[in-house]
Amino acid sequence: MKGLLGALLISGFVVVLCAFSTQNASAIRPPLLVKGTDTVTLKTLLEEAPPMQELVYKVTKDTLLKIYYSKPVNAKPGKKYPAIIWIHGGGWTSGTASTFFPHAKYFALRNAVGFSIEYRLVKYGGTGIAECLEDCKSAIRFIRLHAKDLNIDPDKIIVLGDSAGGHLAAALGTIDGFDDAKDNLNISAKPNAMVLYNPCVDMTVYPLVKNIFSNTIQNTKSLDSASITPEQWQLARSFSPTSYVKKGQPHCLILHGLDDKVIPCEQSVRFTDAMNKAGNDCKIILLPKTRHAFVVPKYTATEAQVVAAITEADKYLTNLGYLKGEPTLKVSSVPSWQKK
Repeated sequence: MKGLLGALLISGFVVVLCAFSTQNASAIRPPLLVKGTDTVTLKTLLEEAPPMQELVYKVTKDTLLKIYYSKPVNAKPGKKYPAIIWIHGGGWTSGTASTFFPHAKYFALRNAVGFSIEYRLVKYGGTGIAECLEDCKSAIRFIRLHAKDLNIDPDKIIVLGDSAGGHLAAALGTIDGFDDAKDNLNISAKPNAMVLYNPCVDMTVYPLVKNIFSNTIQNTKSLDSASITPEQWQLARSFSPTSYVKKGQPHCLILHGLDDKVIPCEQSVRFTDAMNKAGNDCKIILLPKTRHAFVVPKYTATEAQVVAAITEADKYLTNLGYLKGEPTLKVSSVPSWQKK
């Protein structure tokens, strides 16, 4: 294990140095927007866009964790752009950063630096949700620490997350603690704004509470609410953004489908009410005939629904002053996929 850790540390060091010492590849790529038009489609972003750049932001005992990013095509050295950071879902146990590569690339076209981040996934006998949140905080700190190299404004950090990723994004803005002791804690891990898609913001609701114990109980399917101890309920509360709402928290937009059978939309309604009562800026959009994970391409939603979900975030961030102009993402003339 010591040999593996040493190799990982060296590998991570080399990756970081190489990424920051090479020319910004996006500066020599042709723009995705077709000359004479001002729009782009998800099909283009999925199939034709240049690859994301990557950096190792953290080395653990058994893995390397990366951020993936795309800068504006004509990013100028020294210029600061907003950071639009996507966090994937998957029930904390699955999913990959690549899910949101097209979303990150789109916001690079909107004159921001688009990111998608990795974090450790929950597994029995190992990583829990605490480590998922810890990794996300490490990623935000890394991005802020390297703001100059990444061409981002450290005071314009926006996190966007879907489902479990929505939970982690909301937790970044509300829950203190869960920090990696190796991080520079003088660097804030709090975002300036959050966009949450069908987020889990209350882990004390059954059966969502069972996700808290996925790394310590091998078969959580057999766990009923009556068998959960007061200590376990309190642990679930410690991971619930709704429990930590207070004045001064980030701007927030929530989008939730009314046909969501995975995470009830009432969670988002309660969170929105609590945020507004605390004096925070929090808006919610409830979407009829919309299922869970509607911002994920080629899944439960049509291309039009996914595009609408992304452009709502675009318009919200434009209203906050982070972006300028109208959204440029449009639906393909021929649908790119059929929803599941």
